[in-house]
Parts: sequence; C-alpha cells; structure tokens
Amino acid sequence: MENVPELAAGRKKWVVAVSGGADSMCLTLLVSEFAASRNIHLFACFVDHRLKKNSERDIEFAIETLQSRGNFDCHVLSWQHGENLGGNIELKARNARYALLLRFCREKGVDCLLTAHHSLDQWETFFMRLSRGSALRGLSCIMPISLMEDVFVIRPFLNYSPSDIKETLVQRFGISEYFHDPMNEQTQFERVRWRRAYPILATQFNLGMEGVNKSIDRLRQSEEYLEQAASALTDQIFDGEYIYLSKFREQHVEMRMRILRMIIKRQIISYDLLKRTAIRIIEDDFKAINLGGIVILKDKTKNLKIKREKRKQFIISTT
Repeated sequence: MENVPELAAGRKKWVVAVSGGADSMCLTLLVSEFAASRNIHLFACFVDHRLKKNSERDIEFAIETLQSRGNFDCHVLSWQHGENLGGNIELKARNARYALLLRFCREKGVDCLLTAHHSLDQWETFFMRLSRGSALRGLSCIMPISLMEDVFVIRPFLNYSPSDIKETLVQRFGISEYFHDPMNEQTQFERVRWRRAYPILATQFNLGMEGVNKSIDRLRQSEEYLEQAASALTDQIFDGEYIYLSKFREQHVEMRMRILRMIIKRQIISYDLLKRTAIRIIEDDFKAINLGGIVILKDKTKNLKIKREKRKQFIISTT
C-alpha cells in the first residue's frame, strides 16, 4: 500500500468503506495486511442502503469472504429511509453513505477513512463535471485526500483501473466472486451512462483513463498553485474585519472569487453567484450584499467590512 500517505500511517485506527464489490474487497484486504504490520486497528464498514431486496445476504457473503482471510472488525451501517425516496436517488444514497461513515468515525474516535475510488471513477467524474461547465476547482475532480468533518478521506486506488484491481483480487487473494451492485447497470443514473460511453470515447476519440487523468493531475496542480496564491493575498488584503478595497480591486476576478471564498469560509457556493459578487463589490456605487449570512458592506473607510450575522439568512442582493 505505497499509496497510503504518511498522515494515515501514523494513526492507530482506520475505517475502510466496504460495498462488497471487487474494488472495496481488494482495498480492505490490502489495507488489512498493511494495518496488521503496523498494529493499526481496522474497522471494515459496510453501508446497507436498503435499496435492493436481500441486501443483507450480499453483505453477509462479503463479510464471510473477508473473515475467511483474516480477523476483521466488521460493522454494518444501515440507511433508514422511507420507501418513496424520489428525486436524485444516486446523490441521496451518496450523502447518506458518507453521513453514516463519518458518524461511525466520530463515535470510534477515528479520523482516517479509506475508500476504493479508482481511475474509472475519476474519469466519469471529470466528464460529468465538464458537461455541467465546472471551473478549474471542479475539474480537479476526486482528490487523493480530502477532509470531511475533521476526517481524512483517503483514496489509494485513484491511479488504478478496475481491471487492475480485479486482477489483484484474483491473483493475490483468490477471490473471483463478489457483489455486483445493480445500480451500476441502471441507465437512469448519469454515472452509469458515462461508464457505458467509456469504450467508445476511449477507442474512437483517445479519451481513455490515462490521458484524462493526466490532464486532471495538471489541472489540480494549477488549482493548488492558485489556492496558495489566493491564501497569501488574503493575508495581505483581509485583516479579519476589513477587505482593503484598493488592493482587492487590483486582482483578477478569478483571484477575487478565491479570496472571497476564503474569507467567508464556505466551500459550497455557486460559481456564478461568487463571480457576480466579486464583480459587484468593487463598483463605485456598491453599498452592501448579504452572501449566505455574511454581510459585506462599504463603510466610511471606503473599505469593505465583513460582518457575520447571528442568524444566517440566505438572502442575496446584487443591487
């Protein structure tokens, strides 16, 4: 597990998310070897989305398969939901899965969660975001390490294809039977449609995993550089209460957007809204904007004062 970073290697409790598919089974078995050699307590957590009949049986099979190859601390986390979910089931299931896993991490005092996202997941995410007009930040796609609610989410398989992983599972662990999620065959889900398009895009247009993921790495380097530059400028432009308008006005709109995001400390805010705000607040006739509970106003100093409302109001004014 050379892709496990140092921050994880120094921790004595990990959680690995297991779906029962080939990817997560392989990850769990590889991680268990690594953990055993370093006296790390490993929790293998299965999330039962309860979207398929007899899902408990599939999970029991996966647990038995794992435990036949080692001593695992297995836990099943169930998503309690009504029968009529409606809307974007794929997104709701993802949100529920992370909510359950992160709550388990907090309860067990774990801040290191490993998931089995692989190179094809990365490829799909890129085209999904490209089709929506995502900016550089979005096109950087799935990060090898991200922080969610004070838990490091680590994805060691991002540079490996599904075929690499399945081959490892068979040759190293002798496992050729694993859970196949029926949602992966349902074309109402956008990710499934992109996955089905992969063979055509890869062979006829040379848009395979290797080339696209190389582009993602380069986009990510650019994103990291711009974030570092924005952080340094934020320290110069913002003193904790005021944005110094003359220096802020000198910056490119992209940099102004990044500085604003850092000041208001909200990562989930639409690109269009942030851009409109970055343009509006430097205009001579600007007075005030409420941006997600953060009030930005021009006062007697002619600089921009930042005030956090006691009650968050999600009222945006651009006039």
